[in-house]
Amino acid sequence: MNYDKHKKTGGFIMYKALLQKNDSFTKKANASYFLLKKIAVYLSDLTFTLDNLLDKRLVETFYNLFVAILLNRNRSIGLLLSELGGFICGFNHAPAGTKRISNLLRSKKWTATVIDDFLFARSKKRIEQLIQIGKRPLLVWDDSKIEKHESWFTEGLCSVESSKGKRLTKVKKGFYRPPVSRICVPGYHWTATLLSALGEAPSVCQMTWWTTRGKHKEHGTNIIFRVLEKLHRSIGKGVLHVLDRGYANAWTIEWFTFFQQDFLVRWKKNHLLIHADKGKKKTHLLARSFKAKHRKVVFDNQRKIAKSISIAWAEVQHPDFEGSLLSLVIVRDRKNHQSPLYLLTSIQINNVEQAWEMCHSYMHRWSIEQSFRFCKTELAIESPRLWFFENTCKLLGIVALIYDFLMNLINNWGNWIQLALKRWCHRTGNRYRNVSIPIYRLRIAIHNILWISFAQNSG
Repeated sequence: MNYDKHKKTGGFIMYKALLQKNDSFTKKANASYFLLKKIAVYLSDLTFTLDNLLDKRLVETFYNLFVAILLNRNRSIGLLLSELGGFICGFNHAPAGTKRISNLLRSKKWTATVIDDFLFARSKKRIEQLIQIGKRPLLVWDDSKIEKHESWFTEGLCSVESSKGKRLTKVKKGFYRPPVSRICVPGYHWTATLLSALGEAPSVCQMTWWTTRGKHKEHGTNIIFRVLEKLHRSIGKGVLHVLDRGYANAWTIEWFTFFQQDFLVRWKKNHLLIHADKGKKKTHLLARSFKAKHRKVVFDNQRKIAKSISIAWAEVQHPDFEGSLLSLVIVRDRKNHQSPLYLLTSIQINNVEQAWEMCHSYMHRWSIEQSFRFCKTELAIESPRLWFFENTCKLLGIVALIYDFLMNLINNWGNWIQLALKRWCHRTGNRYRNVSIPIYRLRIAIHNILWISFAQNSG
């Protein structure tokens, strides 16, 4: 790509070319060059794989699309190809940029599995690093939905329960009576797995979008089975899988035991468990028999309050798998503001330290809820308007890469982030100064940094 030629003939802006022609560029915008360089380093292994599959121009478009999504901060049209085309080639040549992106996404020479393999390889490397420094890797699982309320004919759409509709029809005293039945809209299912550890920021291990209708029909349990099989084959033991109540069932225990993976799942109070002395009872009835063994005060990051909680544990078995010994951890709020927390794990609990580790490991699961929220608000993951499901998965895979890149910046470049926030996204007030992971401010700062380069070089 001849950057000087395009600059003279109408104002093309190609971020890959800007990075290569850095003689005068670095003097004008050191922060922009830093970001473009870090993006190039982050994507180096992936672009090497794409070089063997795609034309060089499409590989450059992949890099430029990555930067354009970071630049275009708009929830409703953030992933609209015609909008992104303007940020790649300048607004005077937006149709040309849109065509470049379309050619990349429509290419049959690559699929979204290329991105999945790249993220999994990075996760495998990080798991080895965490084990070396003595930290237990946590793989956090959860499901969400991408809602496409106004879409009808896009390939792959299926019926999903609308969390937005549930929130908007919540009882508001003095206004109206909300509908009784649940609200379903067109959309996609979304299964995500994040890799983290206590005291660490998360990174993306796997993000998969699937549907229950049409030729791309899939089942969520198949996705979990394939990820577990891949983990068992390439990593083995040493990872703790953290799951919420939606996974509290017999097949979770069966599959994780079959693949020799440790798990920690929030158990439902009405499910049956077996204790050697107490017999078979519902979980909440069984838990009453075990008194607290330790207490301490913890800070609830979600509710911003300090709580006094107690912990107890017992050795139990599942009725369907009586040969497998499990541990039930009971966490109680001493002031009874919240119902007790029942955590079932395959790890044998022998002391207070291990019990608290399980408690804090589950609390760390909140990071995946934050990732869903961030992707929907700041990365506009609900805004794509593509005809074909495979192309949509490719675009959403790039969004997953961007979220992982931002987490990579937080993990490895904390000092630079503080300088960037101070200069490019200054805020007053203790709430913004004391936030643990200022990813929303970081997103704004990156937009402002890249916008300067776009304005100076787009003609």
